[in-house]
Amino acid sequence: MKNFSKIFFVFLIIASLTYSQSESEKDFDILKYTLELDLYNNYLPPYPHSFNGLLDIEFKALGDIKQIKLNASSFSIMIKSVTGNNLSFEHKSDTLFINFNEPIKRNSVKKLTIKYFHNNIVDGAFFVKDGRVFTNNAPQGARKWFPCFDHPSDKALFELKARTPTDVLLGSNGLLIDSVKIADTIFYNWKTEYPLSTYLITISSKRNYQLSEIFWTNLNRKSVPVRFYWNEGENQSALTHIISITPEMMKFFSELLCDYPFEKNGYATLNELFIFGGMENQTLISLCANCWDEELIAHEFSHQWFGNLITLKTWADVWLNEGFATFAEGLWIEHRFGKEAYKEYMRIQAERFFQSENKFPIFNRDWRNRIPDIGTLYNGEIIYAKAASVLHMLRYTLGDSIFFAALKSYTNDKSLQYGNISTEEFIPKIISYTGKDVGWFFNQWLAGTYYPVYKNYYSITEESSEYLVDLIFTQENKENIYYKMPFEVKILFEDGSSITENVFNEMNNQNYQFIYSKKPIKIYFDPDEKISLKEMYIEELENVIIDD
Repeated sequence: MKNFSKIFFVFLIIASLTYSQSESEKDFDILKYTLELDLYNNYLPPYPHSFNGLLDIEFKALGDIKQIKLNASSFSIMIKSVTGNNLSFEHKSDTLFINFNEPIKRNSVKKLTIKYFHNNIVDGAFFVKDGRVFTNNAPQGARKWFPCFDHPSDKALFELKARTPTDVLLGSNGLLIDSVKIADTIFYNWKTEYPLSTYLITISSKRNYQLSEIFWTNLNRKSVPVRFYWNEGENQSALTHIISITPEMMKFFSELLCDYPFEKNGYATLNELFIFGGMENQTLISLCANCWDEELIAHEFSHQWFGNLITLKTWADVWLNEGFATFAEGLWIEHRFGKEAYKEYMRIQAERFFQSENKFPIFNRDWRNRIPDIGTLYNGEIIYAKAASVLHMLRYTLGDSIFFAALKSYTNDKSLQYGNISTEEFIPKIISYTGKDVGWFFNQWLAGTYYPVYKNYYSITEESSEYLVDLIFTQENKENIYYKMPFEVKILFEDGSSITENVFNEMNNQNYQFIYSKKPIKIYFDPDEKISLKEMYIEELENVIIDD
């Protein structure tokens, strides 16, 4: 980006965001997965990872096609057979190639049945230990335990049928349609009402799992079940607290955004094999063991809108998931504990970014076709904290009434609900919702690696019983970007009164002048730290003050 002059920089993101050939480009659309798993032996010693699976895939041809390609790990999955309309198949290089002897016509809906075997190996997505079985798919783990089109842009309905011992509680996406006990076996049947990406598909199960359930009435007066799967020995007061505040949390986000968009809400604590704090699986959120933490719950629950209702189009857009969820944590804190608590939370997010040794942009175009390592993709300081700070500054830039109206418009947008969005699609949407051309805002904060370093000056001069205040804004940044931002400047007068002036800094050495009839004694730039990502140095004549 250093090669771009400032006149072109404002157009950098939107002008350069063009799709190239990638895994997301396909000529078929998965409509539904129906997955039957025999997991009975996985809960019993020696707790193998192997199981038999039967998968029905319903898909629609988007053109005349002779082949479809599914993701299926060659390491963990062995394909036994594929049956359907006059076809052959080959499984190699983590891909299941299904070839049709006669082309399938455009808009035709067809079904495939795949029999497969999951090998007795640890694959990093299907976890087994001491009578517990769970999955964790993000970002590309689903392909390790069932064949699928494992890309976030492809959303499909999902149905799970699983066989387990009778003392196993098993949760999954959607609603429990049936659980039938026959002798020493129970057959579970879970089914979604809304489509989801493969990375949001989940199984959480355990022998002697504990279950609590409440029902919440949504804004349309529909009863929504909320399930809490928990381990014996976990902190009961923390769990009870989470259960007690869940109706308030669901109401808060439903009123802030749109009515809760799914058929169920749920949480399941796991064990030490789950190395994250939480994972926002659609309608059944995974949590680390004993992690009944209010802020964590708020983060993961807000993903039901930011990530599940409206899902990233490619992994380059991951900040739309994690930045929004981290920011939503702050909104919940503001709701519960007030404005000062929110400001402190956002200050902590900015500090997380400042202290990070990693520095790269929030939006990384090349991640569309090449997903980085997990630590980079889910970098807490940049993809979470910095992105949340950018949304905090967008709130300030637009003002609360316009900003929150835009969030409501975004989540209520019928063209986006239960679908996907990319970064370059998101920016024009916000512009259309707000009527404000904030392309400049996103271009600098998403493409920039650092933040503005302000060296601002002011002087106070008495002239004919009036006082002239001069303000000069300069930036000495670590990259070839001049960060444009609105600025609040608070003027404190000798009599104890004050006034806040609002200016817009868009160029280096920009000057503003104000005349007052009473004597100013102190100038505060950005007194409420609304520009949370910045360094700032203030100089008055010969006195240099570091603003912290």
